Amino acid sequence: MFYWISKKGVKQMKPNILQTYVPIILGIAIILCISGCKDFGVPDYELNIQVGTGVEGTPPSGIYSYKELTTINYSYSSLDSDHQVEVVVNGSRWASAGTFTMYTKLEVVVQIIDIRGTWNFVLKSSDTDEEDMEFSITFSGDDLLAGNFTDDRGYIGTWTINGEDLTMTYSNWENYSLTGLITTMKGDWANDDESGTWSAIRI
Repeated sequence: MFYWISKKGVKQMKPNILQTYVPIILGIAIILCISGCKDFGVPDYELNIQVGTGVEGTPPSGIYSYKELTTINYSYSSLDSDHQVEVVVNGSRWASAGTFTMYTKLEVVVQIIDIRGTWNFVLKSSDTDEEDMEFSITFSGDDLLAGNFTDDRGYIGTWTINGEDLTMTYSNWENYSLTGLITTMKGDWANDDESGTWSAIRI
C-alpha cells in the first residue's frame, strides 16, 4: 500500500494498482482455463473414410479427427437402386446408415455389396437333434446380381439378388435352397420338409 496526506493532514492509504487488478486478471484466467482446458487429457482419434465408386452420402471421403466418445452420424446409398451398400468398419460389416462412436481409430470403407468370393456357411436345423452343417461356398459370376456357386463338398447351384434378398438354389444337393439378406448374410434354408437357419462370414 502507498500512503498519501489529505488536505486535512490525515494520512490515508492509496490502493496499489496490482492489488486492484490481480484478482480480476486471475478470475479471467480461470474462466479461460475452464473453457479452453475442458478437453485437456481427452484423446483424439482418427476417422478415415473411403467412399467407393457408385456410392453417395455423408461424411464424404477424408481423414477426420474427433475427441473420444464423439458420435458422428453417417448415411450412404447406391447411385444404382439395384445395388446395396455396406459400410466396413475395421474389417466388420455395418449397416449403410448409423452412428460412429469414437473410442479408437476407425478405418471405414463404404462400397457396393459384392458377394462374389468365398464365404463360410453354418446351417442350423430346426430339429435340435440334428448337428450343424458347416462348409464354404464360393460365389462367381459376371454380374453383381446373379451367378453360380460351388461349395467345398462339390455341390453346385445358382444365386440371384433382388434388392437385399438373396436366393440360392442347389442343382445337385437334394432340394436344398437358401434365402436371406445380403446386408447381413443370414437367412433360412429348406429341403423338402426339413428347414433351419443359416449365417455366413466372408473368408
